[in-house]
Amino acid sequence: MNYKKIFILLLIVLGINTLRYGTYLLEGTTSIYYLIFFALNLLTLIIVIISKPKINNKKTNGRQR
Repeated sequence: MNYKKIFILLLIVLGINTLRYGTYLLEGTTSIYYLIFFALNLLTLIIVIISKPKINNKKTNGRQR
């Protein structure tokens, strides 16, 4: 399983969702739903970026770790 591709895909999905909920808020929608999901997406995006998994690219005995 290629964790680097999954990590990039996760960043893309979280980024798109954060932008989507952010635009709803910038347009003046004052729904608590959009506010909560914007905050959750932003928080998750920050946590994922900070805790970027360290991917070991070394090969051992012909297998990738």
